[in-house]
Amino acid sequence: MLWGLLLLPAFVAWYVFGVRRVRGRAARQFAEAPLFARLAIRLPTTWRHVAMAVYFVALGLLLVAAGRPVMAIPMPVNKAVVILLIDTSGSMQAPDVAPTRLDAAKVAGRTFVDSFPQGPKIGLVTFSTYPTMNVPPTPDHQAIKDALADLKTQEATAIGDGIAAALKALPGRTAPDSEAPPSGPFGPVGPPATSPPPGTPSPPSSSQDLAPAAIILLSDGGQNIGRADPLQMAILAKQEKVKIYTIGLGTPGGGVFSYQGQMVLVPFNPSLLQQIAAITDGKFFFTPSAKELAQVYRDLGHTIGWEKRKTEVSALFVGGAGVLMLGGGLLSMLWMGRLP
Repeated sequence: MLWGLLLLPAFVAWYVFGVRRVRGRAARQFAEAPLFARLAIRLPTTWRHVAMAVYFVALGLLLVAAGRPVMAIPMPVNKAVVILLIDTSGSMQAPDVAPTRLDAAKVAGRTFVDSFPQGPKIGLVTFSTYPTMNVPPTPDHQAIKDALADLKTQEATAIGDGIAAALKALPGRTAPDSEAPPSGPFGPVGPPATSPPPGTPSPPSSSQDLAPAAIILLSDGGQNIGRADPLQMAILAKQEKVKIYTIGLGTPGGGVFSYQGQMVLVPFNPSLLQQIAAITDGKFFFTPSAKELAQVYRDLGHTIGWEKRKTEVSALFVGGAGVLMLGGGLLSMLWMGRLP
């Protein structure tokens, strides 16, 4: 429809010649031309055509809007990021938290995602003998819930390595690389089930641009493998302005389950989780409620950033045309007592 703009010069020419023709016709109706010159009301040359010029500009805007233009417009974006860090070690099979500790972690994770507002990003990292980036930070919260449903228990517990991987997934944060030892208490170590997907966030230009970030760690506590020390990683998280909220999954007496044909007692050790939360100014929970999980976002706060997004702006042109047409009509009524 933009080709319609080529008709604007024709409309302007039609107006100019039309005004002259009407004025000439009116002059011929008077017997004496000097008498008409005295009686005719003359507006200043510029003001006389302002109202129609405004109408022509409005017409041009409507023609542009018909082409459904698209512009890159800065849009406000909530930059807050949260990483769900879930323990998938073999001990998470224990049934002391019904039906199992891992199932309870999945429920808590889904509850948090449901209580989290749309817009801010959530990521999912799991750890056993090694950490795995399941879902990089994304505003697609349904992707997080789908990944939670597929989690299965694996080998040992490397909490420190898990925290390091979660920190690296956050925008602008850094953490040392970690490698898992070749074996653990729940059997030999195999290759990662999934490789980390692409899309690692790029660091911001300065430390002042760091987005608010938090880690929610769901575990039964007690590291038994891994290179990174959990408390040292907690100190690093504190330096990187990342709070860690820990959720303890287990009972004081521990849980017993069958592993490779043998009954295994797995204790619950909340003390490490409590220390991690205390170091980072986070909080420790036992089986938190939806209200408590929602508090994580309220504590986190948010930072509004700007991203350029392609957006159709037809409404802006239509609105501008409406304002101009209204203004042109008012000017015409004030100056000539009629609409153009």
